[in-house]
Amino acid sequence: MNDETLATAAGWAARGDQVALATVVRTYRSAPRPIGSVFAVSSSGEMAGSVSGGCVEGDIYGAAQELFGDAGAPGPRLIHYGITDDLALEVGLACGGELWVALDRWRPRPALRRGAVATAFGGDQNGRAAVFDADTGETAGDLAGDLRATADELIAEAVATEASMAVDLEDGVTLFVESVHPAPRVVVVGAVDTAEALCRMARTLGWRTAVVDPRGKFATAERIPSADVIEATWPDAAYPALALEAADHVVVLTHDPKIDDPAISQALARGCGYVGALGSRRTQEKRNERLRESGCTDEQIGRIHGPVGLDIGAHSPAETAVAILAEIIGWRSGRGGQPLRQTSGRIHPTAEPEG
Repeated sequence: MNDETLATAAGWAARGDQVALATVVRTYRSAPRPIGSVFAVSSSGEMAGSVSGGCVEGDIYGAAQELFGDAGAPGPRLIHYGITDDLALEVGLACGGELWVALDRWRPRPALRRGAVATAFGGDQNGRAAVFDADTGETAGDLAGDLRATADELIAEAVATEASMAVDLEDGVTLFVESVHPAPRVVVVGAVDTAEALCRMARTLGWRTAVVDPRGKFATAERIPSADVIEATWPDAAYPALALEAADHVVVLTHDPKIDDPAISQALARGCGYVGALGSRRTQEKRNERLRESGCTDEQIGRIHGPVGLDIGAHSPAETAVAILAEIIGWRSGRGGQPLRQTSGRIHPTAEPEG
């Protein structure tokens, strides 16, 4: 959704409109939109995106109009909304949460595939930023001094965890570090019916997909129309072509040891965090023994999600795809996949505000 909103904002700016962009930089309790969510407003009165699902957008719209009318506005500012705010009766969050939104004039975003952008709010460097490109290792921007050093440390953490954060510093300065990374990717080995269901559902999540299968009659766009990429070759050739990396999620479905075993062992060797394999428990035991004989360590084998998916009684390809994607989502968030009514704590955990 953010990409669509930013593209819309860029279109407004290109036609000559003033554009304001609001970005969620911190949440507390059950805020309805995650950190990094954006909401754009044009001087023509158009709106795109969301930062709260409708709770505060009206107030932000008004703040944006004030921004358009003040040519000398001094850079971005943070706006706090929540149950303790004086605006609670007008724009308080119905869910009882709190959020901090940065409002500024729209500006083109750095072209990053993976990296992070640290922006200062408040103080004498208000609006200045440091931009780190993880693919090139280069850092640019106009943040300086101790603030730049702090930003560099937080940027490294944001890139490693793929998580954005806001940190309060001295003198009323807040440093917002936005993690930039590609949409999650699921690499499916085996162009079977479940592969199409997986790719179709992953697309609705905004994720990228690729299907690998050396059997050319199976690995076709007609059989797997929802896949972004199809590699009709063996994993040892497909993985380099796909630039498979640790952040990818590999799901192996073929039941053929000639394909499954190298697909799993090479994904483990590349450090992929999530490697799932379809098959019965007996199938898993036999496969694990073969992997040990081929040189895989017990630590590597222990990382395999097999049988793959959550235990929800799935039978059909579509149900199996739901079970697999649900497990991946839970693994990414560090959650176990239990029914919410059987758990305690917050549904959407967020950091406690400082101070």
